[in-house]
Amino acid sequence: MGEEGEARFYAVLGVASLLGLIIGLFGYESYSYYALFAVTALLVVRGVWESLESRKPTVDLLMAIVGVILVYHRIVTEGLIIYILYSIAETMESLVERLALRRLEEAQRLIPRKAMVYRGEWKEEPVENVKPGDIILVRRGEVVPVDGILLDSGVFNTSMITGESAPVEAGEGDRVESGYINLGDPVRIKAVKSPGESTLQLIVAKAIQLLEEKSRVEKLVDRLAPTMIVAVLGVFIPTYMLLGPERSIPILLAGCPSAFIVISAASTSYSVAKLARTGVIVRGGRALESASRCCTIVIDKTGTLTLGVPVPYKVIAPPGFDAESVKGILASVAAASLHPISRAISQAWKATANVVWAKEHPGKGMEAETDAGRVLLGSKRFIAEHLGTDPPDPCNGDVTVYFTIDGAPGAVCMREEVGEDAVRAVEKLKSMGYRIIVASGDRRERVERLAKLLGIEEFYAEMKPEDKRRLIEKLKGECGVSMIGDGINDLEAMAASDFGVAVGNIDAVNSVADAVLVKGIGQAPLTYSTSKAYMGSLIQGFTAAALVKALVIGLGVAGAIPLWVAALLGDDGSTLLGSGVALYRIARS
Repeated sequence: MGEEGEARFYAVLGVASLLGLIIGLFGYESYSYYALFAVTALLVVRGVWESLESRKPTVDLLMAIVGVILVYHRIVTEGLIIYILYSIAETMESLVERLALRRLEEAQRLIPRKAMVYRGEWKEEPVENVKPGDIILVRRGEVVPVDGILLDSGVFNTSMITGESAPVEAGEGDRVESGYINLGDPVRIKAVKSPGESTLQLIVAKAIQLLEEKSRVEKLVDRLAPTMIVAVLGVFIPTYMLLGPERSIPILLAGCPSAFIVISAASTSYSVAKLARTGVIVRGGRALESASRCCTIVIDKTGTLTLGVPVPYKVIAPPGFDAESVKGILASVAAASLHPISRAISQAWKATANVVWAKEHPGKGMEAETDAGRVLLGSKRFIAEHLGTDPPDPCNGDVTVYFTIDGAPGAVCMREEVGEDAVRAVEKLKSMGYRIIVASGDRRERVERLAKLLGIEEFYAEMKPEDKRRLIEKLKGECGVSMIGDGINDLEAMAASDFGVAVGNIDAVNSVADAVLVKGIGQAPLTYSTSKAYMGSLIQGFTAAALVKALVIGLGVAGAIPLWVAALLGDDGSTLLGSGVALYRIARS
């Protein structure tokens, strides 16, 4: 039964119990008894089925046993109250879990559904029909659907797979992977793998497999249930045989786990709501519990710690030009392009030249005539075609954009900016005692520079998605690991981690994450501190409830309190006290 089915089941159980209680209050005790009998029968069926399926006793089974004893001894009012509380708690828990339900089908949306395939003529076909050896056409802005060999030259955004922030040039005979985005003219690609064996599809499939494994992790209350059932029945049965129902039934009433479930549901709902008000979406109690156990945080670079798009920080002017005038000329030319690199240049500097005409060569660069002369702005290959020789790279591993003004070559050095929120977040997480690691698909020199800037000693560069996953799996042998990322290349690592955190708004990434930082990585410290407060609230709330239950059981077995007082204090009283303690702990955090 899915989360939606569970919520409906407990809602029906609760409504039936409430109606039975109301009917009893109006004097129709027999109908009230039938209501208790009916809800107990429902719970018996569910509890037995669940226990057989999981091969261990469940909370529902214990509640069913409690119901059978109460029905047998016609203890109706107390039984219905217990079931109402239990149903409320389980419905709350199920609703929170429904919010947490990972919509894995969203991850599939990034995989192209159609491809232009050459079958004597270009024909659009479903991607699954593409076979190794087929020639496919990928137009500007489209995602490469299968791994293949490039039959033309082109420029691609590979960040979805590699995390590389700058566009990558590829020539005839170069290998391209599914998930690359074509930034230039239409290109032909010879498929070398079937869709199911291609990079993007394998990343998504592996992420789904890891998520399904993670989803089977039990909640804290579920893990405690078998021990709780054995303990309660182990005390109840001999007491029932020796002292009779009057003194033994308080053990069942106080031993009901509904108080712990209410405490868990209340703490989960309050913590989730508290984070949601700040723009953090957390996928329920399981996620918070997993986050609380993490001591290592692995963080992606591009788009997570950095702003994603490089910005210019230096210009190497051609002989006879000063840097400031060159900035104005290049900003004027770049303004005529929609390419992300061009937009970054036009936004960083003030346009000062008059552009007579401009032409964009998709995937290569810009050509323009200005009042300052003829300007070329673009890739190394584009400029080399016009100069007849490769221009030098003066940017020491940073992104280099080349240009000429009336044939005189120059260069613009660009690098990704680190947001102030990222700096503060890393400092705070380090002060909280977390081990911070940067893992990126970008070049080593860029990753190393960023790590030094943030004071992070451990970093890994030029990592493929499967490399990040292997790193997470290796680190999990030491302690709980969380992964923070923003791209498809982080999917596997996020799914493999104990607590995957997404930054941004890519649906496919968010659907895999245990938490989403809508406003950026600056919210990470609050997320982790709230998870620790959540676990602390459960421990304190459970302890308070357990103490009340132990006292009630002792007084009930001794015959010092009547049955209705045992039910009121042992279940309702422990629930209220434990919930109050738990919520106070979270509110203070």
